[in-house]
Amino acid sequence: MDVSIAIIGHKHLKYLPDLFASIYRTSIKRTTQIVFVDNNSCDGSVEFVKKNYPDVKVIQNKEAYNFAKNNNIAFKGSSGDFFLMLNPDTEIREGSIDKMVDFLEQSTDAGACGPKLIFPDGNIQLSCRRFPTLRSFLFRRTPLRYLFQDSMRDKIHLMTDFGHDETTQVDWLLGACIMVRRSVYEELGGMDELFEMYCEDIDFCKRLNKKGYKVYYYPEAEIIHHHLAETDKTFFTKKTWLHLKSMVHYLTKHWI
Repeated sequence: MDVSIAIIGHKHLKYLPDLFASIYRTSIKRTTQIVFVDNNSCDGSVEFVKKNYPDVKVIQNKEAYNFAKNNNIAFKGSSGDFFLMLNPDTEIREGSIDKMVDFLEQSTDAGACGPKLIFPDGNIQLSCRRFPTLRSFLFRRTPLRYLFQDSMRDKIHLMTDFGHDETTQVDWLLGACIMVRRSVYEELGGMDELFEMYCEDIDFCKRLNKKGYKVYYYPEAEIIHHHLAETDKTFFTKKTWLHLKSMVHYLTKHWI
């Protein structure tokens, strides 16, 4: 098997028809396996997938797990030489999967790559970032954000200082769509399951970097992402606190 596509569903039924339709209407030259992990959704997601796409491998969780553990579950149930972690609120554009595989095959120093993410309206989503520091954490993940909006520090972190139409080595990519070599995922031991929610993608890329692998933003491939960015909109919610907790774990693990 060339490529395994891992999709984690947690009450995402409304997005699944467009996602699966986009995968199946796309011409993919590589042998492809789809692994759908249902995170105890109970919203009809499993029934939808089994009825409409019987060739998809479905794994049903009896209880809900975090994003990192679910991807590790999907990986263990997969067999592809390349492992694509794909959010359920995405849509594949023509040729994107083959392009990412081609890029990784041709770039021997690359451990992982990610496509250009675009919003449904066609605008570019800033999906590649520089590694966070304690300072950037304070300015982006606390109410200080409101005092320093559009600051140079913020722009540097979000990498608004380069054209997003060129292939570039980056620090990390949003976990909405990351393709990684199977051998590299195994070498890293998968994702760190201590991240309850958020920051597992930053940690994954950081560990790739420490192992000597490079991470690339590859805009020749494009994916539509219905990005909700819930923790960017408000503070003092459960998800915001989980985000803060995960960032503290990341900083403790890599910097302190």
